[in-house]
Amino acid sequence: MDRNTSRNIKPNSKPDEVLSEELKDYFQKKVEEIYCNLDSTTVTGSNMFSEFSKPWARDTWNDFEPLTYNDLDGVIRDINKKEYEDDPIPVKLLMQCLEEVKPIILFIVNESLKTGIFPEALKSALVRPSIKDENGDTESYKNYRPISNLPFLSKVIEKSVHRQLENYLQRQNLHAEFQSGYKSHHSCETATLAIYNDLLCITDSKSKIILLLLDLSAAFDTVNHSLLLQKLRNSYGLSGNVLKWFKSYLSDRSFTVSIGKHRSSKCFLRIGVPQGSILGPILFILYTKELINIAKKHGFFIHLYADDTQLYIEFNPLSQSISHIEERIVSCLTEIKNWMTINKLKLNPDKTEVLIASSINRFSSWSNNSLSLISDGENISPMEIVKSLGVRFDKDLSFEDHINSVVKACYIQLRNLQAIGSKLNYDLKKQLIHCLIFSKLDYCNGLFFGLPDKLIKKLQKVQNSCVRFLFQKEGFNKWDSVSPLLERAHFLPIRQRIVFKIALTVFKCLNNIAPSYLRLARPVFRSHQKIFWG
Repeated sequence: MDRNTSRNIKPNSKPDEVLSEELKDYFQKKVEEIYCNLDSTTVTGSNMFSEFSKPWARDTWNDFEPLTYNDLDGVIRDINKKEYEDDPIPVKLLMQCLEEVKPIILFIVNESLKTGIFPEALKSALVRPSIKDENGDTESYKNYRPISNLPFLSKVIEKSVHRQLENYLQRQNLHAEFQSGYKSHHSCETATLAIYNDLLCITDSKSKIILLLLDLSAAFDTVNHSLLLQKLRNSYGLSGNVLKWFKSYLSDRSFTVSIGKHRSSKCFLRIGVPQGSILGPILFILYTKELINIAKKHGFFIHLYADDTQLYIEFNPLSQSISHIEERIVSCLTEIKNWMTINKLKLNPDKTEVLIASSINRFSSWSNNSLSLISDGENISPMEIVKSLGVRFDKDLSFEDHINSVVKACYIQLRNLQAIGSKLNYDLKKQLIHCLIFSKLDYCNGLFFGLPDKLIKKLQKVQNSCVRFLFQKEGFNKWDSVSPLLERAHFLPIRQRIVFKIALTVFKCLNNIAPSYLRLARPVFRSHQKIFWG
């Protein structure tokens, strides 16, 4: 089922006008309950994090630079052109007469940057509920997430500020190194590649590794505005008109739930960064940067992707006691939870996942069940398989379960295509194969480098089936060789696609267009560089 279809799924038990109002109340109540239950007065030692938030001692950023016409062209080119129902001019029509209205847009943007005021009329989002799990209960409001859409002019102003904020953070070297969310040259793939490289290096050094995946509840929606502005001022040096603009941007925001042709009443927000916005993700990243310092304090490696947190620590059962490693993990989790409580974020210990990984047949006598973690009254048991950023890691780091899952998903898509294959021409088939199947085969396929042939052959069979589907009108069957067909379609075989991905990543590392955590090994792993250098 494609994304647009899944977003059209809705509860069928009530009229649209009732559903829109009830879903608005549900989304609001859910966030308010989480926020109100985060009582920071119950946290002991609430000043323990002052070491991570030292006063800003460098030059501050006080004013925005005004945009030129060329700047505005670049901003409009980069933003999403999705239609917003309340825009006075539809986006498609606006783009056709852009040269005529460009002076007006430029004036509005520069006036906002100059005065430090974000226009009130642009602070309302239109929310369309989207199903989380298509196989779940469509009648349960818990199975829906709010997908926000913002006015076109709002996105233009946000993108203008985002560009200047990014330039400032890079000049001041304020970005967190191990945060891969919404950053240039960073992605889920670079993050998982770095994590997997570390896991391999640790297990090759005759140790186990304990990987923890932390879960947050409504992370973007519970950000405290006062704390965020305080961090922007004290930790990042934003001041004057710039800080005034961000305060205006965050205040008095609202959303309306839209289902069909009906809308709910407005819901005003006193907390949270706007989801679906351009600035929301980067503000959240800056808000949570201190987590990296807490992890390092306890000897953990950490990697973040927006609100997804991966922690891992080396553990040698032959030289370290289980109780010692349990104490370190619980101590780190407790401090992270306290920090999150103080900063109005909710950590879910009951949804925290733990994986104990090692090379196959190493420490076979050591039982994973020997590890017992209790955090905030919740018992956290190690799992056989965990999913991180769309990749399924197993305890042997074999990726067998992940590849089986990818193969299954690809065959489902291929069967759907075969049902309508007779009505599709060659070019459309090829486009659908790339979008629906090869996108799955290629996702994080750099992790498959060095895997056994038996696993790669499973992926190759999927590609072979795709090629036969592509040329089925020419009478090819499953017994014919696919090598000539792969060449005709200009498809690299699976093994070569993996090698190409690794070669491309190495090229980016050598030319300084890859994340620093790939270009520069962590000190403890400097002699390994497992994936890239062998």
